[in-house]
Amino acid sequence: MSFLHLFRWFSHTWLSCTMRDSTWGFAIVEVGHLLALAILGGTILTLDLRLLGLGLKRQPAASVAQAVYPLLLGSLTLMVVSGVLLVATDPMKYYESGPFRIKILLLVIGIVVHFVIQIKTAKNKTEVIPVWTRGAAILSLLLWLGVGVAGRAIGLV
Repeated sequence: MSFLHLFRWFSHTWLSCTMRDSTWGFAIVEVGHLLALAILGGTILTLDLRLLGLGLKRQPAASVAQAVYPLLLGSLTLMVVSGVLLVATDPMKYYESGPFRIKILLLVIGIVVHFVIQIKTAKNKTEVIPVWTRGAAILSLLLWLGVGVAGRAIGLV
């Protein structure tokens, strides 16, 4: 099954019809999506800046990684669920959107990079932060910035 078939099928589901016909559905879901984005961005920024030595210097990086993990999982879950609901409003529009495709690609890469960083950092009991971890933190910040910019571009197209 191709993505085109998946998006066509999705456009005819009960969920898609409900979201498309709702007066306030998109706006309410968008608020949840943006709140989740703010929390997710804060958790990622907190850990990545700690790994770069630019914040929370008195806190062990492993403690920071463990502390933000539940917030990261919760906000990421809310973002994905609300994102699916937003796509449900007009799946074919999103399928044809270049910025949407870029956003999803950067999102998947960003999730993988960040979880690798977070898991390795949480397991690191020394306070020496390897150079590769600092580089990965910079990559993570750039990927998430790209997700945000591509997400904003979806609304402009």
